[in-house]
Amino acid sequence: MVKKYYPYIFLFFLLIAVGTFYKVMHLDREKITNENKIVYLKKTDSGYQLFRNGSPFHIQGAAGDSHLKDLHDAGGNTIRVYDTINLASTLDEVHKNNLAAIVDIPIPKFRKDHSAYINEDHNQALIKTVEGLVNTYKNHPALLVWNLGNELDYPLVLKKNNFIKVFNNLIELIHKLDPNHPVSTSLIPSRTQTLSLHLHSFKIDMIGFNAFGNLKTIKPLISKISYITPALPYYVSEWGNSGPWEKETTNWRAPIEPTSTKKAEQYLDQYHGFISNNPQSLGNLVFYWGQKQETTHTWFSIFDEIGRKSQIYYDIESIWKFNSNYTFRTPQINYMLVDKKGAQSNLIFKPGVIKKAEILLLEAPNPSYEYKWEIYVEGWNYNQTEKENKPKQVFSSNQNSKDSTITFKVPSIEGPYRIYVYVYDSKGNFSTANTPFYVLNADE
Repeated sequence: MVKKYYPYIFLFFLLIAVGTFYKVMHLDREKITNENKIVYLKKTDSGYQLFRNGSPFHIQGAAGDSHLKDLHDAGGNTIRVYDTINLASTLDEVHKNNLAAIVDIPIPKFRKDHSAYINEDHNQALIKTVEGLVNTYKNHPALLVWNLGNELDYPLVLKKNNFIKVFNNLIELIHKLDPNHPVSTSLIPSRTQTLSLHLHSFKIDMIGFNAFGNLKTIKPLISKISYITPALPYYVSEWGNSGPWEKETTNWRAPIEPTSTKKAEQYLDQYHGFISNNPQSLGNLVFYWGQKQETTHTWFSIFDEIGRKSQIYYDIESIWKFNSNYTFRTPQINYMLVDKKGAQSNLIFKPGVIKKAEILLLEAPNPSYEYKWEIYVEGWNYNQTEKENKPKQVFSSNQNSKDSTITFKVPSIEGPYRIYVYVYDSKGNFSTANTPFYVLNADE
């Protein structure tokens, strides 16, 4: 009977041994004098504190690469930059707007079945690329942190594999080339990935967690990790409203997107519930500071294509500026109906029929509001790990419409679609909602 528990007993003592080893390494690292560095971490009674240019620095910003003046004006101090192609001009703009930059260094994710890291030519080329990037920008005054990889699917293994060996070599390389800036990586709040990173890559300086609907799991996760080994410093590298993968879907698997008003409410709830009361964190970055296509072109977009601001912008500004008396509101959308029904009703229409869509506000409509309606083919074959292209538009109304309802002809081609409405005020702001529907030719 006892024999069946041998693997668990072995794993228990192995974790203790590895944790003890890490504690020794961890203590050695804390003895290093960091005060002569541009950016460094210091152990405190409550966790860790980030310092920049000799002063405490709490990360308070967003992920993106645009609207940098708006970020500064709203009270932000940091931008996370994913794209290194135009990095020189981006960092110059970051510095011009008195912001700091967390710069992503793109590297391939770990894949068990087709890992790129088993190819030595690939590994050497990757090392050269990282070396060139770090040497080029390590002295830029806007630089705060190097972020080595995003959601890498860090594997839980007992013995270091090729991915972990290369990952650790890159950490050491960056430390050698640029001792003035910490090295981070971004994970989803996964127990297995976080534990394995702590055990195998303990020379990394800090961890970023990309968290949306699972933001609440970070503090318990760090607490559990600390039972095995001292937890690394961390920050929230992405947070916001729940992602498409976390929401209710239609029968054809189209995620149902909340209105921009509801998403803004979730930002506030997330911040006050799981971020503001967490002194152990080095800071946080809202997602996404700009406009992007991810399932839809509105799901994570705090701005629209021409720079109009959503309610999320103003709610974040109130948080960063500690303005409890803040009352500004963009148009407040309650919900959208199509054919008198909501998205949860699984709207299926015949091609070519006439339908009516309407938007209902939480308050009396302002006479200055303008409405625009659009229909797009549903981009339902999206891959969360790949960049998406905006789907084909099949209908667009006049932007200057004062009517909160519209009559439209259902597309003739069978398949999934999504109808959008945008409500614009006279101050350069917008609110939005959308509803997925399916066109089914029942006669075929």
